[in-house]
Amino acid sequence: MAAGPRQQTESGNDSNSLTLAYLACPPGADKNYLGGLLVTDARSRPLHFGYVAPIRPTAMQRLLYGGTLNEHVRIDVIAKKLFSDGVPVVPNVLFVDDEQLLMARRIVGVPTAFLERRPAGNQNSNSLTTIQYTVDQHAGDDEAVGRILAALEQSIDLIEPFNRIREALREALKGDKS
Repeated sequence: MAAGPRQQTESGNDSNSLTLAYLACPPGADKNYLGGLLVTDARSRPLHFGYVAPIRPTAMQRLLYGGTLNEHVRIDVIAKKLFSDGVPVVPNVLFVDDEQLLMARRIVGVPTAFLERRPAGNQNSNSLTTIQYTVDQHAGDDEAVGRILAALEQSIDLIEPFNRIREALREALKGDKS
């Protein structure tokens, strides 16, 4: 069976060699913080999954951190732990499901993008893309992410892995209760 045409990325490698990472920090029950990291190949098949046990800041921490608590827990605690716990390969890109998680860029050191589906009325008739993305102000991230999305968007659902993370977190937390 013949292989289809290969898409080239900014580094000259074909898109099949890309490694994608997805970070999600959905809210937990009882003011807990949750976090999961899914690393996939270019076909969105899992290479690594990691998660943190629910984190519940104390009343004192809530008082002392104030408005910075959310960022501290999600970036400095959860993202840092997930990436320091032996991710098997450095991803080409990190996708996040919350714009505040773009700050994880300082921890992972790779282009980071917040992905979301375009609203149905926000697509022009010439556009093939159904995804919009936001990057922080790191030089080159916008171009790198744009190329990766262009290479992969027509072959995989780039947003669906976030659902897998949330479901895997639910499953993992069920197992932690026993």
